[in-house]
Amino acid sequence: MNMSTQASNTATQNLNRFIGEQFVATTNQQDRSTNAKDFLDAQFPLANGSHQDVCSYVVYYNHLLAFLKDGTQCGLQNPCQFVALTGHKNEPTSVVLKNNDTHVEICFDRLGTLGATDSAHIEDIQVSMPIKNLPTPYKQWISLLHTSCQPTEGNCKVFTAKDGTDYALHQR
Repeated sequence: MNMSTQASNTATQNLNRFIGEQFVATTNQQDRSTNAKDFLDAQFPLANGSHQDVCSYVVYYNHLLAFLKDGTQCGLQNPCQFVALTGHKNEPTSVVLKNNDTHVEICFDRLGTLGATDSAHIEDIQVSMPIKNLPTPYKQWISLLHTSCQPTEGNCKVFTAKDGTDYALHQR
């Protein structure tokens, strides 16, 4: 096992432990939202500020741009972590971030159960998790905000990559 594979495995184990500690035992919706945004800050930090303070996300050229409550804007500390979106760049339906082999989808819905009251209109934050006993690339999407969320159906989720091509993530 080379060093990069070992580092990736360690990062995945740390991510799984973080998710287990922060979300499984949390039942209060406000706590789940706060923990989910703390997760974004830890795994996908902004160049300045916190995901807690974001009031909207847009895609500007090939970069994710976050507009903060204080009127400033910034991108991700590591811009390469933004990989895809659905919807229009000015008002995406979702954005996909990637850290090592883990994908995270931030879903927006101004009229949704959670999105209507969230400052950034985040309806859900889903993390792709490897499915045990199945070869990669198969993943299951786990919701960090909805306790009653069912696994998504179908063989893959298709997004639009930064360069405009299809970006497909396999699932079971």
